[in-house]
Amino acid sequence: MTDIPVPSYRMRPSHGGGPPWRMIAVGGGLAAMLVAGGAIAWGLSRGGARTVPLIEADARPFKVRPDDPGGLRVPNQDELIFERSRGSTAQPPPARLAPEPEAPRIDALRAQVAQPPPVAAPAPSAPARAPAAEAPPQAAPAPAPATAPAAAPPARVAPAPNGAIRIQLGALTSEEAARAEWDRLARRHPDLLGAFRPQVVRFEREGQPPLFRLRTGGFADIASAREYCERLRAERIPCLVVR
Repeated sequence: MTDIPVPSYRMRPSHGGGPPWRMIAVGGGLAAMLVAGGAIAWGLSRGGARTVPLIEADARPFKVRPDDPGGLRVPNQDELIFERSRGSTAQPPPARLAPEPEAPRIDALRAQVAQPPPVAAPAPSAPARAPAAEAPPQAAPAPAPATAPAAAPPARVAPAPNGAIRIQLGALTSEEAARAEWDRLARRHPDLLGAFRPQVVRFEREGQPPLFRLRTGGFADIASAREYCERLRAERIPCLVVR
């Protein structure tokens, strides 16, 4: 053994190089202090006096008259029928009573009734007239021209036996509406639709409500169906030939 003194820090045993716990403890304390200070500052800022927001109505006008309102232009549309006093201080004339009704003169009426009526002078006699000359014989009136016979009413259209061609008169939103439309057309045009019978066909549409097609038929060929449709269109009834 030697007598050389050894520093005390060299005599401390080594623990294998672990983490510096003292530095970790100091850093954790500083972080906790920062968090606590931030929480206190936030609480103080939230606890101060605050104003309540005031909601006001919109100051802009609700309705604005356009410069050009459009629409139908009528002559003298801005003139007033009765003139109104616009700030005038003139007073209206005072009202006046109507004059009293005229009273009958009783004395004049009695004197007029008491007087005798005047006697009318006899009328002079008319001179005798000479016998009228014999009128010359007149020619016999010419016979009236014969009137043309009245046009015969159009023949009533009827379906052909075993006719397979049909026509369509419209497409409505319900079966009741389709049958009501047929009744209305048949009452107005019995000569065209009186002999036919209605046929209501349901038509499905994707994503939309169905339609009900109003049809009738019984035509021998397409030509006769087209001719019939022309007669219906002349009466302003829609018509389409269905093959």
